[in-house]
Amino acid sequence: MMCASCHLEVVSGALECPSEEKRVIVSLDMTEMDRILWMDVENLTVHVEAGIIGQDLERKLAEKGFTAGHEPDSLEFSSVGGWIATRSSGMKKNVYGNIEDMVVRMKMVTPRGTLEKNFLGPRNSIGPDIHHFMLGSEGLLGVVTEVTLKIIPLPEVRRYGSLVFPSFEP
Repeated sequence: MMCASCHLEVVSGALECPSEEKRVIVSLDMTEMDRILWMDVENLTVHVEAGIIGQDLERKLAEKGFTAGHEPDSLEFSSVGGWIATRSSGMKKNVYGNIEDMVVRMKMVTPRGTLEKNFLGPRNSIGPDIHHFMLGSEGLLGVVTEVTLKIIPLPEVRRYGSLVFPSFEP
């Protein structure tokens, strides 16, 4: 199926509005906000535009010897901004944590202006953390446009193993 106004192929039908819907619905295409803006290898952080797809981010980080470590099942389709909007979790959460554990800083554009936490210390005790309002907000409060994430060096060696059983019977 094709979206007539933008000539994009629509796979899931997620952008189709029910004919009886009376509310205004906004859908943003953030595919061109897909850059790594900077990388700080000394402090192990990377600053990206929120439209970057997870698989592309991991590929670009791997070229420099790093990973963000966040691997949701939708890695090849989902964006960093989407991870924050849905407060996503990945398959390696027991090692790297969930997205809220990886976010250092983010910028959100709202109808009233831009929100971002400018304090970048390791911890603060100055009231509610605006990141907790943004994480999982599903776009209700605004649109995440930039994110600073923790990164870690790729392991020097990767070893995989498996166990093979003759049957599923005891």
